[in-house]
Amino acid sequence: MQLDLFVPRAETVFVRHRWARRYILRVLDNGTVRVTLPRWGSKKEALAFVERSGDWIARQIARHHDRPATPIPNQPELRRRAVRELPEALRELAKRHDITVTRVSIRNQRTRWGACSSTGSITLNWRLILVPDFVREYVMIHELMHRRELNHSKRFWRHVVAACPRHREARHWLLREGRRLL
Repeated sequence: MQLDLFVPRAETVFVRHRWARRYILRVLDNGTVRVTLPRWGSKKEALAFVERSGDWIARQIARHHDRPATPIPNQPELRRRAVRELPEALRELAKRHDITVTRVSIRNQRTRWGACSSTGSITLNWRLILVPDFVREYVMIHELMHRRELNHSKRFWRHVVAACPRHREARHWLLREGRRLL
């Protein structure tokens, strides 16, 4: 797809984020291109980034059309179930790995399966209730290992590998199937 044919048709939204360290592109479900600018970034530079990324944007939009999100029936009940079950499962895993967690929250995140803060607070996506058990355990272990290494360094991944033998399979599942749920 030609860049000059593509860019004018896509709605582009610019959002400045004080914690962003680089320009970030995201294609939303409705085809809107969202550009996150770091605090120091310029709109001119962001526009140049969008133009350079035209082919990637076109592929993302095509992918959205090829793999539509799966409608999830009984969402309210599933979310209540997630609030009941996921924190308990995470705390059990934390105890097994001798890791302290200060808080567990369940949220409706559109782009993440989980997150861990430096204060020990872990957020999980309620949709984890829909994934296979080994995938759910991988996401929880991934977030718990951030309590040991708050980055994605080699040392962090060694912790994940040691704690989760099926980590590769789980990551592949998330890449193949997970996008339909988010």
